[in-house]
Amino acid sequence: MIITTWRIPRLSREWVGPITVTADTTPVTSWTYAITPYNERPATPEDIDGVPTLLDDTLGVLVGPDTDNVLTAGRYLIWVRYTSGAEAPVLDDVGVLVIT
Repeated sequence: MIITTWRIPRLSREWVGPITVTADTTPVTSWTYAITPYNERPATPEDIDGVPTLLDDTLGVLVGPDTDNVLTAGRYLIWVRYTSGAEAPVLDDVGVLVIT
């Protein structure tokens, strides 16, 4: 599996995406996200509660100064959770952020 890696300077505010989440191969827009240090995971599924940012009709995550995701230099994982349905699967292979 190829995981997308985004490299972003820590002083830059950038949109990371598009991030596409599917349910039974159909793209869905009802998902939330969390960003964790590379070797960590959210404590509970409910901690995956960030609201994605819409840009040009696609969803992603805004990171950097003056966002909800101000990150120091390092490697991070993006986690997503599908939130519309009886199931709420958590995905941990959405992508890697490398903040320099």
